[in-house]
Amino acid sequence: MVALRPLQVTLDDVCFCHWPVSEAAVRAAVPDWLTVETADGDAWVSAVVATVDRVETFGIEVAGPSELLTVRTYVRGPTGQRGVCVLGLFGDDRRTATAVSELFRITVGDAVPRMLSTADRRRVLDAGNRRLFECRYTAGGDPVAIPPDSLASFLVDRQRYFTTGRFGTRLVGSVGHDPWRLDRVDATVTGSVLSLVDISARNSDPLVHHSPALRVSIAPPVPP
Repeated sequence: MVALRPLQVTLDDVCFCHWPVSEAAVRAAVPDWLTVETADGDAWVSAVVATVDRVETFGIEVAGPSELLTVRTYVRGPTGQRGVCVLGLFGDDRRTATAVSELFRITVGDAVPRMLSTADRRRVLDAGNRRLFECRYTAGGDPVAIPPDSLASFLVDRQRYFTTGRFGTRLVGSVGHDPWRLDRVDATVTGSVLSLVDISARNSDPLVHHSPALRVSIAPPVPP
């Protein structure tokens, strides 16, 4: 078995779309050794869609520019550590998507994310001829730090992920980065990614955040 390598991923134009969902729906979607974490009385599922400028390992580029969309939810590990569980991953470049998915121990989905327009920032996720999700947004202003103990902090600033390895092994990986900074965003979202991870959507608009750029380091997961 080939050892997994840490990745340094440079992200640009990062858009977060967060849907409140029932705790029971998330509990059915994550490993039973994780505890679903809630905020404002709800569990949450987020689509994080970004342009990947570069993927490196040990300073060597392993994948180039692409569009990537991950679907994640918010959990705690057995010792109370806060993190995310990645439920779905989609990319328009197989090499980039596969490199990231191997760390999360998840299969790359068939739907394809695309940036249709950089002028008015129009991102979509398509499955064949069917449009599953579209987010049109404008962002601007000076990026600011996320207030601690806020809903934005809960949803955006995570530095740990949980997954399950072969034979049911419990695994945790770290995600290192500078603090996220968010700018102002005005967005219109149609469709949803929730059906792709077998979670029912409520009849409500998602909460949207935006960050201009960040470089993250994703370590391979190991037993806690």
